[in-house]
Amino acid sequence: MAGTITIRNLDEETQRVLKHRAVDHGISFEAEIRRLLREAARDGEPAKPTGAQLVLSASQQFRQATADLGDWDFERVVEGPRRRLY
Repeated sequence: MAGTITIRNLDEETQRVLKHRAVDHGISFEAEIRRLLREAARDGEPAKPTGAQLVLSASQQFRQATADLGDWDFERVVEGPRRRLY
């Protein structure tokens, strides 16, 4: 049974933090709030991530890991000679 909840007087800082968390998890602001409510209803047990969230998380981890590599010309690497890998 789906329901509608209206939350009034939520301070801007809380909204900002929740919006950033939603971006970090690759979901909408509303979906982040639903996720947090589900966790709270389960006494803080983390919700299992979806496949899309796992892919996004892996992508974010890769970007963070490669951020220190500097400005590489990835186009040149992609256009280089192709080799069979078998």
